[in-house]
Amino acid sequence: MSRVAFELTDERRRSLGRLVTLLVGRHPTWTPAGGRAEVREVEVLAPGRPGILDVIAAVGRRTAHAVLGLRRPEDPHHLLRAIEEPVLGAFEDAVGAAVAVDAVLDGELAGIVLQAVTGTPVDGEPVAVLRDEEDGVTLAFGDRCTFTVFPWVGEGPRPGVELLVALDDAGFNHLAAPIAVWRRGGRDLGVVQEPLAGPADGWALALTSLRDLYGTGGPAEDAGGDFAPEARALGTMTARMHLALVRAYGRQDAWVSDWVSAVEARVRRHDPSLLETEGVAETMQALESSYLQAPALRTHGDFHLGRTARTDQGWVVADCDPGGVAPGSAAPDPRSPLADVADMLWSLHHVAAASAAERDPGGRLGLSALSHAWAARNRRAFLGGYLGIPGVEALVPSDREVVRKLAAVFELDHAARTAAVGGRPGGRDNGPG
Repeated sequence: MSRVAFELTDERRRSLGRLVTLLVGRHPTWTPAGGRAEVREVEVLAPGRPGILDVIAAVGRRTAHAVLGLRRPEDPHHLLRAIEEPVLGAFEDAVGAAVAVDAVLDGELAGIVLQAVTGTPVDGEPVAVLRDEEDGVTLAFGDRCTFTVFPWVGEGPRPGVELLVALDDAGFNHLAAPIAVWRRGGRDLGVVQEPLAGPADGWALALTSLRDLYGTGGPAEDAGGDFAPEARALGTMTARMHLALVRAYGRQDAWVSDWVSAVEARVRRHDPSLLETEGVAETMQALESSYLQAPALRTHGDFHLGRTARTDQGWVVADCDPGGVAPGSAAPDPRSPLADVADMLWSLHHVAAASAAERDPGGRLGLSALSHAWAARNRRAFLGGYLGIPGVEALVPSDREVVRKLAAVFELDHAARTAAVGGRPGGRDNGPG
């Protein structure tokens, strides 16, 4: 990306600070950062009109990444969603007076940004907003690519993007492969990926299966939308992901008792009532006194149905920033791959319980029993698919009872972490998206 000189005078710094403050405040899904934006860096992505300024600014204790488009006041906008007032405010540079807008949510300007990042012209591709969340705004450019811009950044690389690239380099093809990483000054600002073919969100597929089950009222395996084959295939994909992570990062051994002690401490801090569940104390005591070691490796870190999709080629890891690690955070410590497994097991339980509660809040229809049977069947299928992949036996304890107990402990950890953030899973919601 070629650099264009930009003189950041005091007046321009103040003006850009006001524009970034307004942009941050207009996103209802973003957590308020507090305070006025103080501009730190400005990069000219495209000079002239329309022009693009890429701005890094401190907002409270966070670092915002704002992509501002500059238009002549009389020029039309190409909004990608309804915005009550698209103009953030006025701005003047060496070219002259302009109005500033959020370039990421303008179809014409977003194409200019993508071209600046990839170096390839973008002509005539239809543009749509796939999601607009605090961890990223993702655009689809027809069948060409998806482009995610990170609104909040850290001082170094983003662990999730690094993980995405490492998986691709290790030959793991169950993902939207990265085409380009937008990086400046050591910060990851965005990522361009190949599009997925016919993606269906994992959470939505599970809900469809549950609705079919509620309609028939019979055993889960007899429902027309039986999810068990998909759950098994999802387990297979998860095992392949972990084997690729070993190729990318290696593995080490860790004490099972250390994991269990750490989980117990977190559960006591976030939701100690979980430790009173029948069988929990005995399971933890048995593992803590086992003197077992098991492999630890870099894992996904926040693996649930909402981070997966079923495509024409099978199941994929669908998120652009695996693990939901906050910008500026270090890469997570290695952990048991069974922690990822437990995240998905918990997710299968959660989607079943949530759907029954929504459809039958009073319990009069007896859907709770059906949802429990659905969850039990698909949790077994997922774990069976995971453990059935050659090579995965080297990543988990050889004793299947230990595997079951350790997964249960990590699932308890997930439940406690979810309780700590008000019922929402860590990173992103466990629902669609």
